[in-house]
Amino acid sequence: MSIKVSLCMLALLICAVVASAANMNGPVTIRVSSLDNSAVWQQTYNPVQSGNTWSYQLDQPVDLVYSGNQLGRLTSLAFGVQGDPAISLDFAIHAFVPVNVFIDSGTLTFAPINNPTAFATGGLTLTADNNGATLDGNFSGGKAYEATYNGGTVFADLLPSFSAQPTTTNTENDRFPPTGLATVGTSVSSMRSQYSFSLSGGDDASGTSRFSMEPVPDASTLALAFAGCAPLLGGLALRRRRA
Repeated sequence: MSIKVSLCMLALLICAVVASAANMNGPVTIRVSSLDNSAVWQQTYNPVQSGNTWSYQLDQPVDLVYSGNQLGRLTSLAFGVQGDPAISLDFAIHAFVPVNVFIDSGTLTFAPINNPTAFATGGLTLTADNNGATLDGNFSGGKAYEATYNGGTVFADLLPSFSAQPTTTNTENDRFPPTGLATVGTSVSSMRSQYSFSLSGGDDASGTSRFSMEPVPDASTLALAFAGCAPLLGGLALRRRRA
């Protein structure tokens, strides 16, 4: 066995030790409102599972209707969680009238992680009809996306308000931190992703996002991983001496 293979196996052991089981609480929720009218659509969390990843994909458009009045149409929704943990939340929506849009991932819970590192990133695309289009964020600072942890502590507000000229498409991209990872200076046991914005009538908006936490192995975790790899490394050393 080569040193490269042994180191790879050590890395896998470390990842296995720090990985945590995760559970999703609450449905994915889409709500559009216009004046006193509001339409809500929810997807109960019953995901397709593949290894340590769970996902949901909307299979057909959903009309968002209140009392016979069509406010919007959800044309795409893709949602995924990982036990690492991480949340991906993607959507596409058309507004028939000016609406406020709220999209909520629900809460991902997991065994507490001490002082993890994290990042949040997102992008929005806005497509205008003949009158132009506006998308105004409802979170702090006029942002349209928010990543939170531990029941509501804000990790990042992303994606500022923007517009598109008539019959054009415009995009916004954002990330926190701008590069790399930020340290969360506390124990974390839950996380959540949400969009909230107003959208002009007759226009289309779509978005993608990812909010990820990464455990940082402490000394005891590393010791456990090295202990698990000791027989492999010992055997490798013995074979090298015999050679």
